[in-house]
This record gives sequence, C-alpha cells and structure tokens, in this order.
Amino acid sequence: MILEKKLKEALDLLGGKAVVFDSNECYIFLTLKEFRKIKKEGIEGLTKQELIDKINNDIAAWKISQEQEQVDQIDAEALSEDQEEEIKYERS
Repeated sequence: MILEKKLKEALDLLGGKAVVFDSNECYIFLTLKEFRKIKKEGIEGLTKQELIDKINNDIAAWKISQEQEQVDQIDAEALSEDQEEEIKYERS
C-alpha cells in the first residue's frame, strides 16, 4: 500500500518517531522497533544521547500542548467578549 510506504519513509526520516495533532488529540507514531524498545526497557536501557532526545521530545510535545491550550483559552475569551457585545435596543 502506498500510504504504508510513505508513512515508513516519514518515520525513517524522523528517527522512527512522529507526533501528530488532530483537534484536541495527540497521536505518537513509532516504528515497531522503537515501540518494543520503549516497552521493554523504558528509560533504563537508553544511552545518554537517547535519553536527551527523549527528554527534548517530551518537552517539545509539552510546549506544543501548552501553546494549544493558550490558543483555546484566547478563543474562548474572544468568544465571551463577542457575546457581551449584544445588540442594545433603545426606546425612541
């Protein structure tokens, strides 16, 4: 299947890991090799560089989620401000 080939190429280019955001959901794609490694070893079997990469990836994912929460909060505040600006009728 073409999608499988393109997904495999993308994962190979990203070092076997990818984070995808869809609305309020976050998905992480891993190669099966990476997934097995995480399930089997956790962080205990990581090299120093792999641990640094993992921490950096976790921080980046956290920052993205925080930025999204801020955007959502700003959107909610703007929406509530719009509701306050209702049409006012005056008697003549």
